[in-house]
Amino acid sequence: MSSSGYRRATKNHAVRVDHTDGSVTTGFIPVPQGMDLFGTMMQAQHFIHFETDDGEQTLMNVSSIKRVTSTESKVDKSAAEASAAEKARAEREAEEARRRAEEEARRKAARDGKVEWTGEQYDALEMLGLKASASKDEISAAYRKLVKLYHPDRLRGLGVSPKKIEFAAERLAEINNAYRVLVSSAKAA
Repeated sequence: MSSSGYRRATKNHAVRVDHTDGSVTTGFIPVPQGMDLFGTMMQAQHFIHFETDDGEQTLMNVSSIKRVTSTESKVDKSAAEASAAEKARAEREAEEARRRAEEEARRKAARDGKVEWTGEQYDALEMLGLKASASKDEISAAYRKLVKLYHPDRLRGLGVSPKKIEFAAERLAEINNAYRVLVSSAKAA
């Protein structure tokens, strides 16, 4: 492939060029992929490709350049700071919205006679086979149903094996404990 038909992938890097005669030019220097601005400037021997702000493509004599300052990092930095500030603001707003929603849910639960559950209470709800939105009446109904199902005296009357009765007694103790946890939480609320 001839060199005239090959174009290397580049990214325009925003710069400010201070010239030896005191003039200043702003524009873009194309930087090949995988290189940085410093490397591109170090490879330039006599001329460097330059694009002015108004889009004019030109070659700049390296000997006429006093200093090249990247303006891109400043733009990126201010954009990153603005983005970080926007992200922090969005997080604060989301947290405030979450708090308001939780408070509204607590108020609604109090109006409906439902309790807000936390910690071990979720385990107790699971033990009784209930959802977090369970009311006091639903808790009592689930408890009575499980007591009838696992009560050892009832199982003895049905002729169930002693091992199964022992298992049912352990399960009933867990059910009673879960019910106590939920009832005490409901009374506190």
